[in-house]
Amino acid sequence: MAESIAHADRRPPGVLGHRIYSALLPASITCFVGALITDIAYSRAPDMMWLNFSSWLLLTGLVVGGVAGVVLIVETVRRRARRTGAWAAHALLFLAAWVVEVFNSFVHTRDGWTAVVPTGLMLSILAVVLALLAGWFWQSANRRVGGDL
Repeated sequence: MAESIAHADRRPPGVLGHRIYSALLPASITCFVGALITDIAYSRAPDMMWLNFSSWLLLTGLVVGGVAGVVLIVETVRRRARRTGAWAAHALLFLAAWVVEVFNSFVHTRDGWTAVVPTGLMLSILAVVLALLAGWFWQSANRRVGGDL
């Protein structure tokens, strides 16, 4: 046990440390996936509750994703030498997913059925695919570098 403690990561987490981004990214992706699930539920049974859930999940995902983006930019400026192709793909895909969800949030402000079907549902699917790919590239970048960026 003493050896595991001796080899433990001694870096403090810090306010802008890599651990914060690694926590914010999945939270944002989870909100986007949740919005897709509630959009599907709304298309099956048009109850306004599902539309409200989608709107709140989109807002939460956008806010958390925006904070994650700021943290990623700050960490990138602080650690210039660790950029890889997987990192660039991750950043572009996550930005694309975030922008798609901004438009999706505007679509969800419509009234009733047109708030989700078909445009909102298609934007949710596109954003989830982009966000999941961004998460996959994030994991690839971390494995290449040997830890969180």
